[in-house]
Amino acid sequence: MSHEDKQFAARFSAHRDEAKANLRHRMEERGLFERDGWRIVETTREARQGTELVIRPMHFKHRAPPDLECVVWVRTEDGSIDIRCYPEES
Repeated sequence: MSHEDKQFAARFSAHRDEAKANLRHRMEERGLFERDGWRIVETTREARQGTELVIRPMHFKHRAPPDLECVVWVRTEDGSIDIRCYPEES
């Protein structure tokens, strides 16, 4: 792995960790605690000229709020990384 790839992987990992921490905070604000069976799951999808890592709450017995997620977006063109969490704070 090249030095550039290692730097990118480290940046992506830091953004992913930030998004997960943000989502966990938002989940706990809504009463969705790990001790009660709530987990954070990740999926990827191709979108907006790049790849998105979608981070959402999940429970095996309860429906997750449909509006609650964080997305880490990697832009293919320049490798920039952005985080968006929903619902967006006002």
